Amino acid sequence: MGAIPDSATEPRSSENLFRRNIGLQGRVSEKIMNSPNVNTPDYWNDVYHGEFESGGAASPHYYRDYGPVHDAILRLIPDGSRVLDVACGPGLLCRKIRQRIPSSQVSGIDFSNYVVQRTTERDRDFGIEYHCLDIRTSLGTVGSQSAAGSQFDVVIMCEILEHLEEPESVVASAMDLLRVGGRFILSCPHDNEIPDPEHLRTWGHDDLFHLLNKYSDTISFTHFPPPYFHVWMLAYLTKTAGDLLSPRPA
Repeated sequence: MGAIPDSATEPRSSENLFRRNIGLQGRVSEKIMNSPNVNTPDYWNDVYHGEFESGGAASPHYYRDYGPVHDAILRLIPDGSRVLDVACGPGLLCRKIRQRIPSSQVSGIDFSNYVVQRTTERDRDFGIEYHCLDIRTSLGTVGSQSAAGSQFDVVIMCEILEHLEEPESVVASAMDLLRVGGRFILSCPHDNEIPDPEHLRTWGHDDLFHLLNKYSDTISFTHFPPPYFHVWMLAYLTKTAGDLLSPRPA
């Protein structure tokens, strides 16, 4: 892999694209943390209840507003797309998509029934569908609940990968909901730049590449201006037909 550019020398608006030969296969080398798994619906109900009741979720300085990350995601969504936001939380990104890409059809899912109820009430005028389901076990049922059907043009997993015990399974289920030729977008903290007891694994560029390379022949990575540069990373791909890691005829 080429060297990751340093923020002191790389232009602030740069995008760093890593193209790999699909024959370079390898297993995901994610780093498992020693933290107990606190990521349950009850835990997140309590977290979001506190953020809504304190007014934090409505604040223009809400700490879950990942400005440059969200801006990069928005640039990757074509007009008229059917978009699924997996683990949408308070729906901030869903609202941004509808506001900036009015022709889009947006669905958000989360396993916190509290946050789904609050976002559904608040965003009624945005035309966003919110559904409560456990993405760890039931992501494949989205098609039976969403007006967009079982195939989406864009599937987003923003700040969720590091919270999962079985990320490969969840990503595979998300890819099943993405049409061939559709765009998959994933963002997460880079390595352990944001230590948090909620995080079960840390992820680097190679880890994300090996997680995603079976779904496309090109995985692209985007970097952000400081102070986000070394903290967050975003990977995206266009889904290719078939499994790129399956044996090919001689």
